[in-house]
Amino acid sequence: MPHESSDIWAMADLATPFAVRTAATLRVPDVVKDGPLPLAEIAHRCKAEADPLGRVLRFLVHRGIFTEPRADVFGPNDASEALRSDFTDGPQPWLDLDGAVGRADLAFVELVEQVRGHHPAYPAAFGRSFWEDLAHNPQLSDSFDSLMETKTYGIAPLIATAHDWGAYPRIADVGGGKGVLLAEILRAHPHLQGILVDLIGPARNAATYLREQGVGERAEVVTANFFDPLPIAADAVVICDVLGDWDDEDATRILEHCAQVIGPDGRVLIVELLPDKNLMELFTEMDLRMMVYAGGRMRDLDRTQQIARAAGLTIEDFTPLDNGYAIIECRPER
Repeated sequence: MPHESSDIWAMADLATPFAVRTAATLRVPDVVKDGPLPLAEIAHRCKAEADPLGRVLRFLVHRGIFTEPRADVFGPNDASEALRSDFTDGPQPWLDLDGAVGRADLAFVELVEQVRGHHPAYPAAFGRSFWEDLAHNPQLSDSFDSLMETKTYGIAPLIATAHDWGAYPRIADVGGGKGVLLAEILRAHPHLQGILVDLIGPARNAATYLREQGVGERAEVVTANFFDPLPIAADAVVICDVLGDWDDEDATRILEHCAQVIGPDGRVLIVELLPDKNLMELFTEMDLRMMVYAGGRMRDLDRTQQIARAAGLTIEDFTPLDNGYAIIECRPER
């Protein structure tokens, strides 16, 4: 009989992650945050059935999440507290099976068929692409936009100080959501003008947000699709955490449209996570997620150069950041 590795079984386990996600989706940590409650009361507040919920919670108790001080009475502990939905930077929104990313993770059941070349994972799981799903479901769309904003809050200050943005009088942030990164750059450089470009959904709160950040008078909001020619002109375009969502053909098309709005001396600044020997676990995870969710891919610098060149751009400079991201400065090919 082959040697059985407990580490392999732990890595291959599906019961634990689904139990954790079920508890997070039902907001059980929120319900018990003030102390132990009877199972029937927890189930009532979570709009769930008591018997299956109790079995999930008991399973989690024996894996270090929640407590069961008495039979069918469940309470909080440090691990369950970390799953509360009111923790701004906590994991709950990412694990919520009713949210965009939690739902997208369910498409991993089709991973083997995607690897076999039979069909892309997400459309096989849900009947339409990830982006079509967001377009058809406002709850998913809002969830995705909120998660991306949270992610950008974490990286924007570093991006805003790692590059000489002051060299460009007018900067466009393409695919910039409500303007978290653009606001950070404009606050750091009071003489700059900015343009926020995104679809009407992600950008619907951009004007208000930019005003609240004190840069509204220097920022314009333009609703547009980056797969179409962009109705703007700028000295530089920044495109942050976007290209990984798309395959090479689509990423090239996006860069072509970015290149069209700058002059011969303009710049396109690509901000993406790059492979780093100390962060390969994160990079390869993101690459797999992009493949399963949307058919996209993460890229190293050479592959980024390939899509840039196909879009009429060439990489001129490269600034690695401490978090694994990099600012890749491209200019039009001459």
